[in-house]
Amino acid sequence: MQPLPSLERDPFLDALRGFALVGILAVNLEIFAGVGLYAALHGASPGYELGREVLAFFFSGKFYTIFSILFGLGLALQHRRFVEAGLDAQKLLRRRLGWLLGVGALHGVFLFEGDILAAYALVGLFALRYLGRPHRPAQIALLLLAGYALYFLLTFFTRDSAVWNELYNNEVMRTGGFWAVSLERFSFWFSGTLLGVLIQGVELLGLFLLGMYLAPRWQTYGPTVLWRVVAAGLLVGIPANLYNAAHPELQPLRGLGGLAFALVYMALFRLLWPRLGWLQRLRYAGRLPLSNYLLQSAVMSTVFYGYGLGLYGTVHPLWFPAIAVGFVALQVALSRWWLARFGQGPLERLWRDFTYRGISPT
Repeated sequence: MQPLPSLERDPFLDALRGFALVGILAVNLEIFAGVGLYAALHGASPGYELGREVLAFFFSGKFYTIFSILFGLGLALQHRRFVEAGLDAQKLLRRRLGWLLGVGALHGVFLFEGDILAAYALVGLFALRYLGRPHRPAQIALLLLAGYALYFLLTFFTRDSAVWNELYNNEVMRTGGFWAVSLERFSFWFSGTLLGVLIQGVELLGLFLLGMYLAPRWQTYGPTVLWRVVAAGLLVGIPANLYNAAHPELQPLRGLGGLAFALVYMALFRLLWPRLGWLQRLRYAGRLPLSNYLLQSAVMSTVFYGYGLGLYGTVHPLWFPAIAVGFVALQVALSRWWLARFGQGPLERLWRDFTYRGISPT
């Protein structure tokens, strides 16, 4: 088995992944840059509050939702390809997810404590049972609503608790050496992954199933359906995200507001696709999603944590979207250069080789 040649890939899906990389980095910078420590050191000025509100309204919850839907869609497409090739699809996908779990663990300990790859792998292993079956929209909606309700209740009952402000030691992240920071990261990542799967697992499963549902259908949706999605997403998303922006630390309706705006972003991206011009170049970064995600962590952890430039707690949150746009623009150029020479991302190639080991290429 070989990776899909570029002409067989859908450039829209790749560009959508590249677009999601921008939003994911903007949100992750809240952790990388120590936004809570910034407030403690410099005060929660109106500008600081505005930065948090902008992130909560436009970014938080939206882009991991897009990536989760695309992850489920990708599982469905891979499953179909394996089956058509006469291979054991479940075995190969379990192998892929096992590799992702290992990469997530290394990523979470040595680069970024906010890793979501391990949670994707664990929930994905459970989601495999749904591949090859019909997916009922009512079942997907029920899972998503249950996940959102669980998160809302959690934030409601802990809203007056200091637990959200004491997840790890800011001083270690700001001044510690690599091993001290990694030890702190391990504690945060391990507990965060377990809690994330318990708290967010139902939501992630619903998003994966939504992606599986869309896999054979998304290309059939015309402008009428897409504009209806935009209208419904704005109707639900604007009040939900205004509520989140009013509570940027907890964002009680993060999942619901995230899904609503994620669908708006995806629908508009599809509707405007022929006129997006240079934004279509995001497809280069989107063809290397894993490599680029880990590259973001490698660079940002070096820039912000104590063992690197030590900028932790010093960057205003209003800068986060601009930093994300600028860095992903560099990743687009680097990805284009890399693909022209090697055809596939470095981690994507390792992932493929691990998946197909022992299988003769076709």
